[in-house]
Amino acid sequence: MENRKVLLSARNLVKEFPIGGSRKKPQVVHAVTDVNLDIYEGETLALVGESGCGKSTLGRTLIRLLEPTSGEICFQGNDIVGMKEAQFAAYRRQMQIIFQDPYASLNPRMSVKEIIGEPLTTYGLKDKAELEKRVRQLMGEVGIQQEFYSRYPHQFSGGQRQRIGIARAIALNPRLIICDEPVSALDVSIQSQVLNLLKDLQEQHHLTYLFISHDLSVVKFIADRVCVMFLGMICEVGDTDSLYEKPLHPYTRFLLNAIPKADPRLRSEEKELLSGEIPSPVNPPSGCRFHTRCPYAREVCASQAPPCKEVEGRKVFCHFPLA
Repeated sequence: MENRKVLLSARNLVKEFPIGGSRKKPQVVHAVTDVNLDIYEGETLALVGESGCGKSTLGRTLIRLLEPTSGEICFQGNDIVGMKEAQFAAYRRQMQIIFQDPYASLNPRMSVKEIIGEPLTTYGLKDKAELEKRVRQLMGEVGIQQEFYSRYPHQFSGGQRQRIGIARAIALNPRLIICDEPVSALDVSIQSQVLNLLKDLQEQHHLTYLFISHDLSVVKFIADRVCVMFLGMICEVGDTDSLYEKPLHPYTRFLLNAIPKADPRLRSEEKELLSGEIPSPVNPPSGCRFHTRCPYAREVCASQAPPCKEVEGRKVFCHFPLA
């Protein structure tokens, strides 16, 4: 993977949200802290972790739907942080997002033709016949029947709505798509159809995905590499198969232990599960942010942030990686 071309990279990326406090001592939510990450062309990189760990915030910050507090983001070698809107417009069309909730992400007052056609008209496609042809083509690509061209979102099921959202995301032929929990609001029977559609479109259009999810069985199916986050910081990054087979960060192991087992005979196996509350992102622990919940923590874990270690071709942020 290392010799593949980097499409987007983040260096020392920080995103904080002010929530009050006093002038002398303002309070902030530390949503993303000092993240360094590379996304390679044509891959699916999954971003996993518990709810509230900063996955969606990181995804949105990477494409500047949220402005970073500090750090740099390079897209195709160009630093897009602080870029003026007119200059950034050319990059914005190459970075799209598919939202989690297909019920909330589509405007109920717009028909399918308007929803899918909106990015095309925004970026200058004015010819009505050409626009209709392109919208119908996109509908075909995502499996929405042509006779639904003038229908409204409330007339569709959740899976169909998500397909409309996907058609809107690929309308401008982007390079990178942030998939923000794109199947978590759908029935399990529909999830696999949408995941297969995303895989097919990736091949067809040479897309790169950042796939945000808390469902580790979905991630195993779709991702080439996995990035594990805890409380705004990265714990481990590695290729999917080796990370699932042998997690190096204690937090990764706990996450994998929590995956439900389909085989009843395996359910009785004693698995170490995570206990305790997630610390507050307003007042995160010093040192390694996971140390308050980690059974392997030692003194150094509380005082020093763990360095990035290369172990077996993976990056792990832990003072004592699991052997």
